[in-house]
Amino acid sequence: MKKLIGRGLGALAMCALLYGVYFSQSLPEEITLLSGREHSTSIAQGVRLSGLPAALEASAGTVAAAEAGEYEAELTAFGGMARKRVSVRVVEPRNLEIGGSLVGIKLRGAGVIVIGREDYCRTDVSEGDIIYSVNGAAINEYSDFAAAVDEGGEISLGVRRGDAELTVRAEPVLCEDGESRLGVWVRDSAAGVGTLTFIDRESGVYGALGHGINESETGVRFPVRKGTVERSRVAGVTKGRRGAPGEITGAFVGGAETLGTIELNSDCGIFGRLLGGDDASPSAAETLPAAPAGDVEIGPAQIICDVGEGRTSYEVAIMRVNRLGSPTKGILLQITDERLLALTGGIVQGMSGSPIIQNGAIVGAVTHVLVNNPACGYGVFIENMLRSAEDAA
Repeated sequence: MKKLIGRGLGALAMCALLYGVYFSQSLPEEITLLSGREHSTSIAQGVRLSGLPAALEASAGTVAAAEAGEYEAELTAFGGMARKRVSVRVVEPRNLEIGGSLVGIKLRGAGVIVIGREDYCRTDVSEGDIIYSVNGAAINEYSDFAAAVDEGGEISLGVRRGDAELTVRAEPVLCEDGESRLGVWVRDSAAGVGTLTFIDRESGVYGALGHGINESETGVRFPVRKGTVERSRVAGVTKGRRGAPGEITGAFVGGAETLGTIELNSDCGIFGRLLGGDDASPSAAETLPAAPAGDVEIGPAQIICDVGEGRTSYEVAIMRVNRLGSPTKGILLQITDERLLALTGGIVQGMSGSPIIQNGAIVGAVTHVLVNNPACGYGVFIENMLRSAEDAA
């Protein structure tokens, strides 16, 4: 009996240890609050904000700060057995222009992404590697890469593989047409359509898409060298169905009017600066406050997008809120608007970035569709998008 009790206690201790490790790795490093507002100290089921400094007044499960600033506190769970120190950032409320318009996206990478190899390839590059230099000279696009390889002779490649930077030797092969080739397939650009999420007039920065632009075959995110967002219109919609996501087909408006630059391609979307004045704005100039992730709740909400009816608000339901998981999948939502379901079957490609509105505030943006249930999908918290936008300001 004592052995069984000892084993049981040991198992509980091991579970607590593993939970503590998971807790430490999965929780955010930073919590955002709005000054002058009360917020719940509960950030998830069983996870609470505690150890608050005096500047953050706490009472009856709420926390508030009169002034913006940076503080430290603790997240606790599992009866206090798991603890994590976090930064509490108190910011002034921000009003954002609401997006919802379709925009065309053109992106040029910094370097070329390897998407395949031929049998005769004589180098150790792998699919997903980014080649950013040849013999020490920067490579910006395919033409630079091809010209450097065609010179023949052994070459040195500057390669970015994940977070590591490597120098790789390579030997081009002289082909029957008289040109030297390395035997790798590469991609240097991306283009498509997405939806504008917001414009912050104070900083001049916009946010769109809600997720990063990745190379389609390798999943590697394009490093930005230059890019633009262009004025676009809906040319057609392919309805989504179970197992086959639909899509919006976009067409650039005559003259491909450039609306803004792309300065950052992050997990939480693309960000840049708008060109021209308010007349060039792709938003409707309506403003709403941005809500922190802690204010998002299960219940009715709206998304704003253009699927052929112009910029329109459609009803959705927020089914789940998760502040502890993927930065781009914190909100699970379901399309409930019969008009939108009739037009698109649910969430389709091109709707990514559609702002999510709840209780008179922008709370997030649509990011992904559930392939086996196109009426449902995920959203990113607007708080996460604004944090990324600071790097593009």
